[in-house]
Amino acid sequence: MIKQSGWKFKKYFFLAVLAGMLVFQAAALGGKNIPPDQVKIATPEYSPELSEFTPKLGRYVYRVSWQGIPAGTVDLDLKRNGDDYQITASARSAKAIDYVYKLRYRTEAVISAQTLMPKRSVAVTNENARKKKIELEFFKNGEIQSVYINHHGKRKSIKFDPGNFTLDPFSTAFLALSMDWKVGDQRQFDTYNGRNRYLIELTAFDQVDLTLNGMVRKAIVISPNITKLTEEETKKLRNARIYISMDNSREILKISSDLFFGTVDTDMVSFVPEKAKISGGGPGSGTSTNISEPPAKQ
Repeated sequence: MIKQSGWKFKKYFFLAVLAGMLVFQAAALGGKNIPPDQVKIATPEYSPELSEFTPKLGRYVYRVSWQGIPAGTVDLDLKRNGDDYQITASARSAKAIDYVYKLRYRTEAVISAQTLMPKRSVAVTNENARKKKIELEFFKNGEIQSVYINHHGKRKSIKFDPGNFTLDPFSTAFLALSMDWKVGDQRQFDTYNGRNRYLIELTAFDQVDLTLNGMVRKAIVISPNITKLTEEETKKLRNARIYISMDNSREILKISSDLFFGTVDTDMVSFVPEKAKISGGGPGSGTSTNISEPPAKQ
């Protein structure tokens, strides 16, 4: 019984944390796999709508809790480098959770600061003693190349033209944030994370005053519907709500995900502005996605 409960918590905690980071590792059960280059779908081609969209540069810290119990943390660092945004995100389970399921996740991504289109990313995941790595690159001609290395060290590479407007998880998130949302609006994104493609359908269904860390923020509430396109039979993400600030920074203030047993909340608890002085196009012109892999034991 303990093993079964631990497996369930592991699965849904992992889903909730990564969904909270908008990495969309939706967990489907069963079904026949479909190669990502064989997916047939047509979604709209979007571009940033808000000319005043100015995401704040610095570190965002989120607390993940399950039914009020601390479950983990998510950190996201946003920097400007020339014409690009550099995004570093990490997630880790809390010490008390490590006894059941230990998660250490880190990714670095580069997207265009003008178009918010993806360029490249590297992600490393340590689940207990299992380490996985994904390298992802988007080319100007529309082709995508990904390299996946599993916990046995086996390497799988694929390069393909999706034949559709396809983004990575972070460009999906930033492009969605740049939209001029009004209650009732719905948008669809074809999202590839280096292993699977997902249809991300976002619907704005409410506008609220959200009290967070003692401050009242006006927020638009988005409901995500996530379908895994690389499986014939798939289970969708249960009900979730994403709270986005309505100012020009469009911060993700809170995410609530309903699971089979209770709710996982991801709340922004702090923001530390970037100290480096940035003017014009930003400090420097080069970008790098070389990251230090998180240790298997911490």
